[in-house]
Amino acid sequence: HHACGVLLRKLANGQSQRSHVWFRWFNEAPVVLLLIAVVLVVVKPF
Repeated sequence: HHACGVLLRKLANGQSQRSHVWFRWFNEAPVVLLLIAVVLVVVKPF
């Protein structure tokens, strides 16, 4: 949450150097990781 707070503060102040594409990937990263975890649990490759 600290990283999100820093990003939010920079956006509010107009100091963000990140592109909209980066923010989209930052938003979707937890979903991708969750999907990978679910697939690994269901498939049980280990």
